[in-house]
Amino acid sequence: MAAKYYISCIILVITLGLCNDGLGQVGLGSGAAVKKKTVAPSNLNTPSVLAVDSAKYKIREKVLLLARKEVGVVERTGKNDHPRITVYHKSVSDWLANYRPAQPYCASFVNYIMKSAGVKVTSVPNPARARDWFLVPSRTIMTQQTMRGNQRMMKLPERGAVVGYIFYGNAISHIEILDRIDLDEGYIYCVGANTSGKNAANTVEREGQGVYFVKRKIKMFYKIADVI
Repeated sequence: MAAKYYISCIILVITLGLCNDGLGQVGLGSGAAVKKKTVAPSNLNTPSVLAVDSAKYKIREKVLLLARKEVGVVERTGKNDHPRITVYHKSVSDWLANYRPAQPYCASFVNYIMKSAGVKVTSVPNPARARDWFLVPSRTIMTQQTMRGNQRMMKLPERGAVVGYIFYGNAISHIEILDRIDLDEGYIYCVGANTSGKNAANTVEREGQGVYFVKRKIKMFYKIADVI
């Protein structure tokens, strides 16, 4: 009986191998169908999370690129007087651009860069006023309070975020554009206007002379918000 059983099995295997519609051919046919499969038209109009993140990444890079290009703008006589400063203010309003004496411009600078990069600035009532960039709670992504936890586990702000500083009281009175935060070094790197690059690691000049790329101690910022 055992011999007959083995002979039957051998005959079955040979038969399957000779069959044009054998299991091996079916498998190949299925694979080819998968490769030729196309996405339904309805799915083509649905942006993926990856695509959205990629678009925001490009905007963030553009924000920093444009901000860095402004580094080196310096007031002529220390009275907010430079043609580029007028351009920053004009991004807020013609009235502000023509107002005399010329006003502080750190926030107008941020507004100009964001708009130039294609960012639609919303829910910022007065873009020329630093504290108005932090009125939407959901945009706040880091404060000095959140820094007190496990820094290795926290999500760091992405470049292009807006960094706010307080000089006195409880109101943010100076803002800059974030490049990066280095927790190992303990510094925050930004591009800021109406400030100074001198001794930037230890002090923030609210009434500085121009646009600078600055390196400041992390403990110096008050709040960071993402408007992109």
